[in-house]
Amino acid sequence: MKPNPHSIAQLLRLQAPLGRWLLLGTVLGLLTAIASVGLLTLAGWFISAAALAGLSSVSAAGFDIFRPGAMVRFFALLRTSGRYGEQVVSHDATLRLLAHLRVWFYQRLEPLAPARLFDYRSGDLLNRIVTDIDVLDQVYLRLLSPSLIALIMTLLVTLFLAAYDLAIALSTLLFMLLAGLLLPVLSERLGRASSRGLTQISAELRSQLVDYFQALAELLACAASDRQQQHIANSQHTLLQLQQRQAWLAGGSAAALLLLSGLATLIALYLAIGLFQQGALAGANLALISLCILAAFETLAPLASAYQHLGQTRTAAHRLLTLVATEPSVRFAATTAPSATAFDIQFEQLSFSYDARPLLQAITLSIPAGQKLAILGPSGAGKSTLGHLLARFWDPQQGRILLGGVDIRSLSESDLRSSIAVLPQRPHIFNASIGSNLRLARPEATDAELRQVLAEVQLLDFVDSLPAGLDTFTGEAGTRLSGGQQRRLALARTLLRDAPVIVLDEPTEGLDAVTEQALLQTLTARLAGRTVVLITHRLNGLEQMDSIVLLEAGRIVEQGTHRELLAQQGRYTALQARVRTAAQ
Repeated sequence: MKPNPHSIAQLLRLQAPLGRWLLLGTVLGLLTAIASVGLLTLAGWFISAAALAGLSSVSAAGFDIFRPGAMVRFFALLRTSGRYGEQVVSHDATLRLLAHLRVWFYQRLEPLAPARLFDYRSGDLLNRIVTDIDVLDQVYLRLLSPSLIALIMTLLVTLFLAAYDLAIALSTLLFMLLAGLLLPVLSERLGRASSRGLTQISAELRSQLVDYFQALAELLACAASDRQQQHIANSQHTLLQLQQRQAWLAGGSAAALLLLSGLATLIALYLAIGLFQQGALAGANLALISLCILAAFETLAPLASAYQHLGQTRTAAHRLLTLVATEPSVRFAATTAPSATAFDIQFEQLSFSYDARPLLQAITLSIPAGQKLAILGPSGAGKSTLGHLLARFWDPQQGRILLGGVDIRSLSESDLRSSIAVLPQRPHIFNASIGSNLRLARPEATDAELRQVLAEVQLLDFVDSLPAGLDTFTGEAGTRLSGGQQRRLALARTLLRDAPVIVLDEPTEGLDAVTEQALLQTLTARLAGRTVVLITHRLNGLEQMDSIVLLEAGRIVEQGTHRELLAQQGRYTALQARVRTAAQ
């Protein structure tokens, strides 16, 4: 993956809301740098001048110690207060910026879900929103602010030295340009590959670790844990090699900076001694010039390291911007005109493909308001896809879906979500209490309402048997619950929505026959008067449905009531016969 060279520029535009704070931090950093150089320069001159004055009683009597001493104290106080202020303002601005970037990233990530995020691993997405955004604090703290401060300090030091001698100023400027321009450029070029690799291998390692811990039970059962650990160890070894390469480069850059600083000081001192011998320069100014140059190079010290990691920053920015630049598969209307007031559903010539693979072909189907429709078919027939299209997780390539006579593409997201509640095929249980998981659907629900809906899904006895009851934590992805309990908890959450249209994708999966039958009877009573779409490959309870649709290969092959389909002696009848035979 080659980073876009304009990624950093795009990030700078995102920093505009905090521009004043960032500028204030840079100004305070500049004042601190001026104070640091001024303190060392003046202190060196003061000590040298005082020593030289002490050699002569006449000079000592006329030597003014008060004004230089006051200036030394001033620079010391300015450096301390400036450093404190710069740290507070810069880091506060940076933390605000990171928070702003995370909110910005999430706001652009949410419209991509779920359709555009299927190709991304959860660990990779987590790495982008956490680690990649954390890397971006280097744009201001390690790149922009130090570069601007170094540029201004180079100009100020050059002008200051030019007041004593132009040759000294120009020679110092040459070495400062080498340290402030050439050295960072070389560091960036030499560290580009390893810097990019750090971002990529860190993301890969995090994804591997997330996959490993999420699938640890399966890995142990398949005796594949050692192989996965070896993959993780290989990634860790690669990461360590890249970090070592960066450390060697950082050490070389620091050594080169010291060399350039020393050479600049020696040449300036050589020229200054010549001026001293000619009587054109006071002896105390030898220390002033030398220490000024040494202090000035300190302001250039952060640049090489910062630009060495520029590739890492660019790669992180590119990973973020590439994802958010993805076009959402679904765009909701800002406002609904007109709103859906009835809740009958019509699928008109609906066709949908995913990755050029047809999943639904010319589906035409009508569900009257308040009716219960079962969509039956084998795995891969397109049952769940039909539910996803109704919930607008995707949009069809052809055809349309009407809700109460209104094309759902003209509904705002809030109107559609309030009209349709969906139990997905793989519901997510949050690592929170049972009550908190349920209140995602209705935050104001009372404990009595939660207990009622848990009773309806045959889960109340289990919850009451827990010491903490509704306050029991479910664990990561509901790992403290069985598969059937997870699904029933998710079903209870869906029922709490009280939406006029309910889509249930395999609600009884993982349940025994007795619990399944009891649950279906409860659902029939609970959902009376609502439009219900039941997606299933099981045949239990279908006689309670108002209509049944049999899908195969994305097409409707049979449609009717339970009795009508049995009378046709077709595929539905054959399915029923196979189930009865298997039960015997």
